[in-house]
Amino acid sequence: MTDGNDQTAAGRGEGASGGGDARLGRYATGRGEGGIPVTGVSELVLEVVDLEAAEAFYAGVLGLPVVERWPDREAIWVMAGERTRIGLWRPQVGLAGGRGGIHVHFAMHIAEAGYDAAVTRLKERGAYKEEHAFATYEASRAVYAEDPDGNIVELWTWDVANHLRQRS
Repeated sequence: MTDGNDQTAAGRGEGASGGGDARLGRYATGRGEGGIPVTGVSELVLEVVDLEAAEAFYAGVLGLPVVERWPDREAIWVMAGERTRIGLWRPQVGLAGGRGGIHVHFAMHIAEAGYDAAVTRLKERGAYKEEHAFATYEASRAVYAEDPDGNIVELWTWDVANHLRQRS
């Protein structure tokens, strides 16, 4: 199992020459230099088959608070931390033509101090899949769960903001 820390050209999605991929066209230049000053992820929307089962997992198992309900769109929103909300939507076309699809996984940060309690909670509620330790990410740990729609939810102790701190 890889820890996602592949720094080779292939691991970064670059061609063998280290340059951009011709398929990227106008998007191939200027990666990471003087970019838009994004401060985090505001929302992530997941397509769900059973809205009640999804709410039971995200609000019940994970304990994320429901902050909005959109009955006319068959959607609910839960908060993941202080700055990110997760939308749980029945299949539909969203704003700007957004549509659902297959997702590999997504991760949410949790403090190391709360990790063991999170693992216990997932096990007690039947949502536990597996755990992984990342030696290359300051000995961080991650636990994985699967939501009712097959999305893999990772709870990870490493703060991805460290990527930026390491570049400074």
